[in-house]
Amino acid sequence: TAVILASDWHIEELVDPKTINGLNKFNLKIAEQRANNFFVNSAKLVRGFQRDIKIKNVVLWIGGDLISSNIHEELLENTCLRPIEAIKKAQAMIIAGINYLLKNTNCNLTIPTSSGNHGRIGKTIHISTEQGNSLENYMYCNLAQHFANEKRVKFLVSTGYHIYLKIYGFNLRIHHGHQLKFLGGSGGLTIPVNKAIAQWNKGKKADLDLFGHWHQRLDGGNFLANGSLIGYNAYALSIKASYEPPSQTFFL
Repeated sequence: TAVILASDWHIEELVDPKTINGLNKFNLKIAEQRANNFFVNSAKLVRGFQRDIKIKNVVLWIGGDLISSNIHEELLENTCLRPIEAIKKAQAMIIAGINYLLKNTNCNLTIPTSSGNHGRIGKTIHISTEQGNSLENYMYCNLAQHFANEKRVKFLVSTGYHIYLKIYGFNLRIHHGHQLKFLGGSGGLTIPVNKAIAQWNKGKKADLDLFGHWHQRLDGGNFLANGSLIGYNAYALSIKASYEPPSQTFFL
């Protein structure tokens, strides 16, 4: 089974290269190009591995923060679409991408979803009712309806922060990543992630955690953190985050 992680696209946010020493540039046109490359290259990877391995199934996680929305005052200046316009655009991009995977692979698609923190409709996150206050969750429900008659597509729309998926007896715990708390310090993201995993495993054990949010691609052994489509920006520079080019994750 191929597993493909799609999160932290922030499609309508602008990155001016002049603000980050020319390390990145991002706008709606570039977002569309990178999203297109993501789906094209995902299909290439699946077909490439199929030369030696029987692959019938693809898990495509759509993991949230596809849009930046206007949750911070700065985003009112630094986005080129309003939240409703942005979520409509993200939905169209994902529909086109799923159709591309259906046309260019012979695999069935299982699509778990996670809502990010940026897609919320209020200033703060509603812990127990987060899905009911998320534009992304609304989009996921629309996508599930759109592909309801496609026998090769199965959506798993999350109803809480975690969504669990078992593959060959191997239990995946999937979440956007914003409930992980990292305030800096030695060990980076690894220590707070492992603390969280240990606590969550007391309730329901997982073999591997998948999440995004931190715009940092990292394999921790018992977790995989996804990168971002938007890439390095002024905020990353301000918090002294390590430079990382735009990336998403593929594994078997």
